[in-house]
Amino acid sequence: MNTRLVEPPQALDRHEGKVVLVVGGGRGMGRAVVEAFAQRGARVVVADADRLGSAYNHYRSTEVGGFTAAGELAEQLCDSGFDATAVEADAADEDSVRALLATVGERYGRLDTVVNAFGVTHVSPVERMELAEFTRVVEGNLNGVFLVSKHALGLLRADGGGSIVNFSSVSGRSGFAKVSHYCAAKFAVIGFTASLALEEARNGVRVNAVCPGIVRTNMWNYLLEEFTRPGETEEECWERMRMMIPQREFQQPQDIAELVLYLAAARRVTGQAVGVDGGMSA
Repeated sequence: MNTRLVEPPQALDRHEGKVVLVVGGGRGMGRAVVEAFAQRGARVVVADADRLGSAYNHYRSTEVGGFTAAGELAEQLCDSGFDATAVEADAADEDSVRALLATVGERYGRLDTVVNAFGVTHVSPVERMELAEFTRVVEGNLNGVFLVSKHALGLLRADGGGSIVNFSSVSGRSGFAKVSHYCAAKFAVIGFTASLALEEARNGVRVNAVCPGIVRTNMWNYLLEEFTRPGETEEECWERMRMMIPQREFQQPQDIAELVLYLAAARRVTGQAVGVDGGMSA
């Protein structure tokens, strides 16, 4: 019996020369995504905002410093020989998104991958939640995914197709008390991802979502403060959170970045929502 040997495909983490837009790339998981693409030879645009339209977020402020952090990150990467540039943009504002994509088109003339890595959360039980709070948290997690995807499609298609990777959450698959607005938005991101994947399947644009679990970023530091029980220390609360994970290990930003790299390059994967949560959603 003859065995036919097949040459292995090009490594899926090779993104040399590709143009990648990471919205929400200044800090946390978005920053890890930016660094991972840059280290693999991609030309990365880091988009973020210094100010949000509402204080219903895990920074408890409208002043969040995202663009400032993005600028510092881009400068550090360039100093290390990588190709990165920072652009100020509010993903929830359509004029700002239009200007962002116009800047990418003018500078590079192409776009290969878009990563929507932003998100906000706020803790409140439904009975005490104001409509403005519900609306702002939903808009902060969902509207930008729609707007960035909508205005990126033309550039992605122009060079034969590309990839959109949206950030959902373990909260996009399971409900959690006191964050109903956040869960509603993250469930919706998965539905939007699947729908857009079907629309663009014949246009060469693949659309997928990542669903991080417990990653010790600013958002989870905020949640820890909100969910610490009376008499419980911070470390005891973290340990209680850790016990929610079947693998008993917190996820790292780099874990999420590895999946994003794969989805950006996997030519036959679209319409999927993939968890990196240590088994929480199993």
